[in-house]
Amino acid sequence: MTIRLLSQNLINQIAAGEVVERPSSVVKELMENAIDAGATDVVVKVTDAGKSSIIISDNGCGMDEQSLEMCVLSHATSKLSSDNLFDIHTFGFRGEALPSIASIARVSIATCDGSDAWNLQLEGGKVTDLAPCSRKQGTTIEVRDLFFATPARLKFLKSDATESENCFAMFNRIALAFPQVTFSFYDADKCKARYEKTDDIKTRVNDVFGNQFAENLFAITAQSGDLKLRGFVGVPTFNKASANYQYFFVNNRCVKDKFFASALKSAYSGLVPQGRYAAAVVYLDMPYNAVDVNAHPAKTEIRFKDADKVRYFIMSELKKALSSFGALKPTTEAVNSFRPIETARATPYVTPPRVKKDVFQEYKFFLPKDNVEKANTGNRFAQATPAVPPIATSQVTIPETEAQTDGTEIHLGDALYQINNTYIVSATAENLFITDQHAAAERITLEKLKNNVLDSQALLLPEVCTFSKSQVELLEANSELLLKFGIHFEKLAPDLVNVTAIPAILGSCEVNALITDIVDELESFGDAYTISDKINHIVSTISCHGSLRAGKSLSIEEMNSLLRQMENTSNIAQCCHGRPSYVSFSIKDLNKFFERT
Repeated sequence: MTIRLLSQNLINQIAAGEVVERPSSVVKELMENAIDAGATDVVVKVTDAGKSSIIISDNGCGMDEQSLEMCVLSHATSKLSSDNLFDIHTFGFRGEALPSIASIARVSIATCDGSDAWNLQLEGGKVTDLAPCSRKQGTTIEVRDLFFATPARLKFLKSDATESENCFAMFNRIALAFPQVTFSFYDADKCKARYEKTDDIKTRVNDVFGNQFAENLFAITAQSGDLKLRGFVGVPTFNKASANYQYFFVNNRCVKDKFFASALKSAYSGLVPQGRYAAAVVYLDMPYNAVDVNAHPAKTEIRFKDADKVRYFIMSELKKALSSFGALKPTTEAVNSFRPIETARATPYVTPPRVKKDVFQEYKFFLPKDNVEKANTGNRFAQATPAVPPIATSQVTIPETEAQTDGTEIHLGDALYQINNTYIVSATAENLFITDQHAAAERITLEKLKNNVLDSQALLLPEVCTFSKSQVELLEANSELLLKFGIHFEKLAPDLVNVTAIPAILGSCEVNALITDIVDELESFGDAYTISDKINHIVSTISCHGSLRAGKSLSIEEMNSLLRQMENTSNIAQCCHGRPSYVSFSIKDLNKFFERT
């Protein structure tokens, strides 16, 4: 066996395979170089999704002739002041991005450090020309014919539209990290975005994602020792089908780390539906020597010196923020999705037929304020009802709850009407509300059940439930947890269990359906879930089976009782499955809907 050293050009091409996966990787590396150079204005231009040309221009410090020649040599850097790889304050410290890019493309670098300007030309990693040029202070790097030296890599790229969007997404990530820098993006000479520099992160978030995204976020700021968390997270009902709306930054470095995704998922546990993802733009500031950014060639994955401490800090602060504000506010998506009905032609006005007065009494919210009390007499919801506790059903009675919010108040107004025995319409002087009675009752029940041991109710006729052998084993493994919630069972056979008691709060319910739902929840957990996660999901299942159902006719008093309990319940903006429990329409929303200026 003969051992030989690889050529420097091949070494650079191998490095390029780690650093430059696609055109967006070039955009990332060169934009970070511009930031490290102190630029306050960065322009990105891509042609043919970056395959034909990527040009990055900045007004940074620039380079002199000697530095220009050295910047394309392997492991040559101006950004690592010492040999300590665990105290990195800059982005590109390895000195491998430019030589790696140059080894697989045709590269032109024009730069000026405030005095002389120089232009360096490279092809396939080899210098072809170095000459003076004309340029203001800063640097322009043009990368042409990407992967021409490694054409096999081109076959692994996606469509032009996808690669172009990847470039733009990378541009946005870096723009979010540095709102104090002006950024411009051109696709085929067409300006796709320009973000002016600002000191307000919310302004940059609004620029990147638009008003609807920004208005469904709320600010979070927290500090513990040398850890500082800032940024914005979405109200739980503003959730997405993918994690593409989750952005995490550590010391302004954008990272795609499962560590953050896991902490965010735990914080939103029980607030968003399974398979849906919360929106977040979160920044973590911490000592540079407490995080290792050298764990991955592209530096998107990182390692923390004390991961448990960081994860607990992030998760606990997110939960505090959600409980104090975010989970009380419904998304504005539902409101914004309403549009006036468009008709092909105007319909002539027809005088309506005369109707009896009691028809209007049915709809008291259309009457003048001084007639509302009189209208109550004829309202079918205001008639005398049997003496039952508020929100009583055949299954469960929801008792009044004590205030659980942390200083944030909501006012859902007075109940006006019930639509389809499912939705409650209420109003204040400034807002109109529509509430899903089952979703709201689920959350009220869930918050009451949290951290409480439930009383059991023995079944007169125990119910035998059939499951697979693995499901029965899963029930046995979680038997102590289920006992806390008043669920008693015994194993009859490898695939049979006999349920002898259920939570008393449920009254009468379909036992088989309840246990089946709990088994489904336990199966979806896996080993990654903590006990608290399991508790939240089991309690959610119980609260769903034991809450006021859609289709139940309610009196005005019962509706108002539910609204008052909602006002004193944490996380009330969504049910235990993450669906919205109510939506609100402000005067501004109504004016917009009816096109009133």
